[in-house]
Amino acid sequence: MEEEQKKERWWQKLNKIYHVTLSRLGNKDAELTFHLNMKTLILSILGFIVLLIALTVIIIVFTPIREKIPGYANDSLNREVYLLSRRADSLAYEMQKRDVYFYNLQRIIGGYEITDSLRDDLDIFTPLPGTDIDSLERQNSVNDSLLREKLEIPQYYAPYDEKQVVLTPGLPKAEVFFVPLNGIITAAYDPNNRHYGVDIAAGENQIINSTLDGIVVFSTWSIDGGYTIGIQHANSYFSIYKHNASLLKREGDFVKAGEAIAILGDSGDLTTGPHLHFELWHNGVSLNPADYMNIEKH
Repeated sequence: MEEEQKKERWWQKLNKIYHVTLSRLGNKDAELTFHLNMKTLILSILGFIVLLIALTVIIIVFTPIREKIPGYANDSLNREVYLLSRRADSLAYEMQKRDVYFYNLQRIIGGYEITDSLRDDLDIFTPLPGTDIDSLERQNSVNDSLLREKLEIPQYYAPYDEKQVVLTPGLPKAEVFFVPLNGIITAAYDPNNRHYGVDIAAGENQIINSTLDGIVVFSTWSIDGGYTIGIQHANSYFSIYKHNASLLKREGDFVKAGEAIAILGDSGDLTTGPHLHFELWHNGVSLNPADYMNIEKH
């Protein structure tokens, strides 16, 4: 009974209305008067605290201020970590492929069968069982023997006539030029009319070959020249091949003399039929290709 009376008195205190008056010091006139009870005051304080917490959470979650909090994740940092992880995975995969490549080279030299799988326990620096790395003797696999027998046939390693390769006048004997295309010259070298090469006509879909060893500098398409490829050679030589139907090499590829680099075509505006416009330059000066190789003239 006494406990119930205490609860009732406590509840009456919460509902008891207080008259609050605010006035200036030294002046008894009231400037602000309002009524409240303890229950309303407590609920107001709790509501203010909840509102303050909600505003704080919104500011932290939806503004960049959250990145200033220690331990909170940074979006840009997460993105960089993700990109670095992908690059690391790609590098690891490329390293595995190189390991398999060198491993297969080692097995070919030793006469063993090759593998196309990426092995976790791959060790390309350990000699294969039964392989004497100090000996010049080796065992040929069946595939290696068949390939050697095929390449020993002259038609496979001599795909052009001797007249196609000539020594360059005034150059060392080792310097030779490979005729890029067998055909007839339909337009001769004429620098006075801004024709800095020769036009060689031949049948469609003929292979165009590199005239020297070199690096592909550009492999692109232009309105005038169509599909064009340019190759930088040793001794400051540079060759250009225009109006191709398609290109077989990309920028940065290394090509050997006589290697296929394009397919003869009729691309570009400045063309009247399937032909190759071939230019040869040395130290920035155009040369007449007909003076450096045996091209059949029209």
